[in-house]
Amino acid sequence: MARPAAGHAFAALLALALAAGCAGEATPVAAADDAPRLVQLRPGTHSVAGRLAEFDPRHRSVDLRLPPGAGPFPLVVFVHGGGGASDSLAAMAAFHAQGVAVLGFDAYATNGFDRPSSFWVRVVTYEARQRMIFRVALGAVAWGAAQDRIDPGRVFAYGLSNGADVVVNLAAAMPRTQLRGAIAEGMAGAGLGLPDRLQVPLEAVFGRLDDYGAPNPGTWRWERRVPCALTTPVAEAPPGSAARCNARTGGFGEAPMAWIERQRAAGAEIRVRFYDEAAHGIFLGPLRRRTQQWGDGSVFAASTGAAPGARDSLLADLLEVVRAR
Repeated sequence: MARPAAGHAFAALLALALAAGCAGEATPVAAADDAPRLVQLRPGTHSVAGRLAEFDPRHRSVDLRLPPGAGPFPLVVFVHGGGGASDSLAAMAAFHAQGVAVLGFDAYATNGFDRPSSFWVRVVTYEARQRMIFRVALGAVAWGAAQDRIDPGRVFAYGLSNGADVVVNLAAAMPRTQLRGAIAEGMAGAGLGLPDRLQVPLEAVFGRLDDYGAPNPGTWRWERRVPCALTTPVAEAPPGSAARCNARTGGFGEAPMAWIERQRAAGAEIRVRFYDEAAHGIFLGPLRRRTQQWGDGSVFAASTGAAPGARDSLLADLLEVVRAR
């Protein structure tokens, strides 16, 4: 049977997500013989196969927190990174404490997986993580916008790391009537790749010391070109770089800053924000300069966290964005 065109597959997925958001019902779970499952590509590297889950508002990982009062409140949907939902907890608490509604989820748990954060970061491919996260995030945004006391005109998606690449794709997938803006912290352009055209404004956030994933010291997140082998075309995602840069083409992708400048030249609304004394995951805790080992044994830079002043500055800047009418 012929594979459906990417545009048709994506349009069908978005329609399902919006229907789930309006009705408050989840798409039925896949039959057991097509349930999501891990598959080993080679020693130390896994992907995921099977029918991936949609957002399920009844799932135990769904975390909607509303401020006291009548509202309506702006909503920030937190799209977690490669390590899972724990990546978002500190940022969610910070925004909620400032009177912003927040919504979190765990895409891995939604798909029936119960593995530690280190497993996802070190052993599972970018495309596998991001396919799960993207599919659940579409429905989360739609469902969150439909909840009582939420201002549907002020719904934002905030993603870190893998979640940042997913959020950039959401910004290309969803019009302003459904998503007011996107916040991408530490995008890389791996996994789903970077989209060809944005529909909503984007806040591109980087810590000045963000070297996460770099094989060599002093290579910064916004200037690093990831190998095309880390990017995979996905029919459900909006058109983008993965069609031109993937395992079949070889080579290296476009650096995030180069992509940003090209998008700006084409008329996209992108504001870049850099923060001193900050690395990858500004809300993740104290600044830590360190390295980490992949499942295949290779070592890469993995500096995380930030100084308190950097976190305070980022929070103040983003509160101004989400509170604006």
